[in-house]
Order: sequence, then structure tokens, then C-alpha cells
Amino acid sequence: MENMEKWDLYTKYREKTGKEHIRGEKLPEGFYHLVVHVWIRNSRGEYLISRRSATRPTFPLMWECVGGSVLKGESSMEGALRETKEEVGLDLDPKAGRLLFTKIRGSDVRYECKMFNDIMDVWLFEYDGALHLEAATTDEVADCRWMTGSEIRELYEEKKLVPTLDYFFCAVEAGERDYGDIIGKTVRGTVDRPLGSAHPRYPEMIYPVNYGYVDGIYGGDGMEQDVYLFGTEEPLETFEGRVVAVWRRFDDTEDKWIVSLDGEDLTAEKILGDISFQEQFFYGKLYR
Repeated sequence: MENMEKWDLYTKYREKTGKEHIRGEKLPEGFYHLVVHVWIRNSRGEYLISRRSATRPTFPLMWECVGGSVLKGESSMEGALRETKEEVGLDLDPKAGRLLFTKIRGSDVRYECKMFNDIMDVWLFEYDGALHLEAATTDEVADCRWMTGSEIRELYEEKKLVPTLDYFFCAVEAGERDYGDIIGKTVRGTVDRPLGSAHPRYPEMIYPVNYGYVDGIYGGDGMEQDVYLFGTEEPLETFEGRVVAVWRRFDDTEDKWIVSLDGEDLTAEKILGDISFQEQFFYGKLYR
């Protein structure tokens, strides 16, 4: 039992529950564990891609980025650094890394309804040193090399890239956006999916917050701008509030504005937790 991998269990709001979980056992319903994906980029714009060993129980000999579960007591950054050392033998500088985005994953229809039940932090580190696979502390990786985005796409098209990394093309390579002209604005609009109502196409999806649109402002899909509304426990018909954040969908044409009805700021954990009922099916980043 001493060698079994243990994880901290979290709520969807990234709050530690004080409970631990042993890898391989079924996760209890309503709990999440923390995982990291680590993309490493050099100054030529190439990414370090590793090939899983032939003995790995899933996706043997397929290519991927560094990644794995964060262990009990670790932070996300600590888990990212440890996984990198274990898999490819590199000692990364924490100051050279930044969190690209966080995704709360339940079950995902794109991957045969696989149940993830995790909070996935995606990191990007800059590194220009030599590769030292021989210094890896596990035998999880058979090979690693620098690849361009085009070469990674070739791997994906040839079904040689771990399929759950398909977000690379829309998220990791995506540039940043500036929402300074939106955040802080006071907006008014209509609620067409009030708190407690069911999604019109997926009735099993119940809205835990009010959801609507800003009157007279149009989003990337050509429809009026969608908003998630925070600051009330009652279903609404109309609203007025302040935009405090923007959820940028990487794999869709529209952003979602986060509106505080009372004008108060919201934590990222609160926002991500409450919108995950729907946004777990998309890759995106929260801008505040």
C-alpha cells in the first residue's frame, strides 16, 4: 500500500476536500483530482514531444506531451516539474512556465464518453537546453524530440498522437487576446435559460446559473452575445450587471461573458466551477 499513488480529491471549485484517493480505484461521484499537461517550447517555436514506451497500458508507442496526475500534497506547478523530470529527465525552471488554461472534465463524448473527473491544468514552459532522456527517473518514455506544429499535426492525422491532445492546435498555439474593452462594461439583456431550467437540446443539462444574452451586441456566431450571470439564486427574465470576466472558447466561434449582477468580483474557481456543466465540452480560457 505504501507504493500506491495517492491523489488529493477536490470539489469542482478546486477546493481540497481533505479526502485522498488511490490511483486505479473508481473516483467517487462529485469529486475531482488534479492533472497537468506540460508543453515545453524552445526559442525556435518547436515543442518537446515524447513517445510512450511499448509497455504503457494505454496508447503504447504513441506521441504526447509530458503529463500526469498531481500527487497528494503537491501543487499544480510541483506536479508539472516532477512529471517532467520523471518522464523526460529535464529540470525546468519554474519561472519559465505559465499556466495556459484550466479545464474541468467530466465525461467527454468526443472520447467515447470517457469519464475523466479531473481538473486539468495545461502548462507552457520555455526551454532551450539539451535533452536528457537518460536522466528520466521512470521508463514511461521511449523517445523524445523537438517538433514543429506542422509535424505534430502530421502525427495527429496519422493517428500517432494521443487523441486527447487534439486541443493543441486550437489552444496551445493560439495567441492571447485582450478583453480590456469588454471587462468592466455594464450590460443589459434577456435571460432565455433561467437558473434551474433544462438545456433545449440536452434536457439532462440543468443550468445552475442564469444564462442569457446582451441586447444589441452580437458575438462571433452572429447571434446576440451570450452571458453567464452571477449574483442571484433566483431565476431571472432580464438582467443588468458588470462584465467581470470572459470565457474564451478555443474550439468554437463564440466567447461567453461573465456578468456579476451585484458588481462584485468573482474568483476564477467559482466561475469555472459553475460554468463547467456546459463548458466541460469545450476548451477555453478565462480572462479576468
